[in-house]
Amino acid sequence: MTGYHSDEGSYPFSIYSGLLTPGHFEKIGHAVWLFLWCISSTTREAEQDGMTLGAVLGHKPLKAAELALVFGVNEKTVRRWLSLLEKNGYIAVRRAPYGIILSVRHSKKFLHRPRAGRVRSEAEERTNESAGSDRPVRLNKDMTQISTNNTSDPVEAIAERFAALRSAQEGRLVQPSPKDYQAIARIVARGVPLPQTIKWLERCFSEYESRRRSRRETIKVFGYCEKYIMDRITAMETRRDNIDKANDRRRFERAGKEEPFITGGQTGRIRPKHV
Repeated sequence: MTGYHSDEGSYPFSIYSGLLTPGHFEKIGHAVWLFLWCISSTTREAEQDGMTLGAVLGHKPLKAAELALVFGVNEKTVRRWLSLLEKNGYIAVRRAPYGIILSVRHSKKFLHRPRAGRVRSEAEERTNESAGSDRPVRLNKDMTQISTNNTSDPVEAIAERFAALRSAQEGRLVQPSPKDYQAIARIVARGVPLPQTIKWLERCFSEYESRRRSRRETIKVFGYCEKYIMDRITAMETRRDNIDKANDRRRFERAGKEEPFITGGQTGRIRPKHV
């Protein structure tokens, strides 16, 4: 089954239809919306103690207030949803210095991708997460180590480059927001090679820099870069389609010219051959 975000930059993501059965709704009710968001925002998966965990937004620390804005509800509702999802084993919730870390338990988002596509091994994931039990960690437990520096994850690589470019532009340390991560995930979902995406991202900042008239004019959100990159993707796809059409036309014309004539190429009256 495929779901869609309701915002303008929507993109498809896979879920299993069994999630929409009455049994699940009886357990978590309207918290299913938060769970669907967690699935759509999963950027990588890793095996831990025999379970596949999906990292929501690359394990970026999130605040309840930020999640409340996503759904147009209050923080109390978000905390109730988180509690329901954690209690019933849908997600793992961990406490970090700047928010909470969310993981989808038994994640299947990338189930049909080659195993090599899972960008972090079990050993690597355990380096940055608590080892031992696979039970959800309570909200009041601090994480001892948090690391999102993983350039093999395209979402993280783009987020890190975006943060570096923004920080250089504003002259202070800037971190991507959850909305930035969602916009980055939409770009990654288009399947453009990472080096090309980084190149376009840097060019976006370079062109903006040449136009700005004040130091206060800066790129505030990745959504600005997303539009720039999507325009390049569309142009690239259009060029590719035009080239394919031109090649098809040339092949058709060449095949027509090479088709043998029944007369062997002779025209006019054909004299019989004498043996």
